[in-house]
Amino acid sequence: MEIKNLLKKTCIILLTAIGYLACKKDGGDSSIADRPVIESYLTNGKVVTLKVYQQKGLLDTTSYGAAISGLSVSFNNGSKTITLKESAAGVYTSTESDLIIAGNTCSFSFTYNGQTISGETVVPSKPVSFAASSLEQAVPSPDPDSSTTTFNAVNFTWNNAEKGYYMMIFKNQSSTPNRIGSGFGRRNGYEDIEEYLGQVSSFKTQRMTFQFSGFYDVYLCHINAEYNNIVNSSSTSSLNLTNPPTNIKNGLGIFTAISRDSLLLNVYQN
Repeated sequence: MEIKNLLKKTCIILLTAIGYLACKKDGGDSSIADRPVIESYLTNGKVVTLKVYQQKGLLDTTSYGAAISGLSVSFNNGSKTITLKESAAGVYTSTESDLIIAGNTCSFSFTYNGQTISGETVVPSKPVSFAASSLEQAVPSPDPDSSTTTFNAVNFTWNNAEKGYYMMIFKNQSSTPNRIGSGFGRRNGYEDIEEYLGQVSSFKTQRMTFQFSGFYDVYLCHINAEYNNIVNSSSTSSLNLTNPPTNIKNGLGIFTAISRDSLLLNVYQN
């Protein structure tokens, strides 16, 4: 499962805010100018991935700054310490996929420009009692000449007694899923569906939630407050620049953990 669109949007928000602050000559925190940017979303069942970038320039149109290579990155999962390997420029990964354990505190550290860069996060609990009112979703064609109008939503529920933060991802298992309806000029390609939900305990599908049919892996992700803070940050405004939220010591960005559970949903055109 790849959390693509929402995390890409979050990263762009974060890096844009950092770019503004790094280039702003008055106001803001000038001391952040040479700090590296960290991006890491630890997920149960997946290898550890930690990306390290230089900050973007204000007029830089790329999504990320230049990768920082050649680091020795130490990672601790609350039980053992390993050294992450650089699998691509600026991307440091583990070989094991069972390191992220609910309730454990994970941390990393490395040295950059004579300073120790570090961060830690607690792995949230796995979602409890994740269920669906149905594991099939019939979707009427959106074409204007379609005679089918009936839509019965699927209601997803879970236990959120601790008032945690959640997001949901719908990922089609097919590499080339079929579009529902003929398209009628719609040229957008398939993308995973990502819903930031906040502190709720249910989610109901809508008529336009699905534009493609097929079997979907439905991931319910329990996320941490630091991720929520970045998603809801308004620090990108050029009229009110403030330090972007971060939980990185001597750096910027985000180091957070996600615990997930999943269901399989069959989406078809009726």
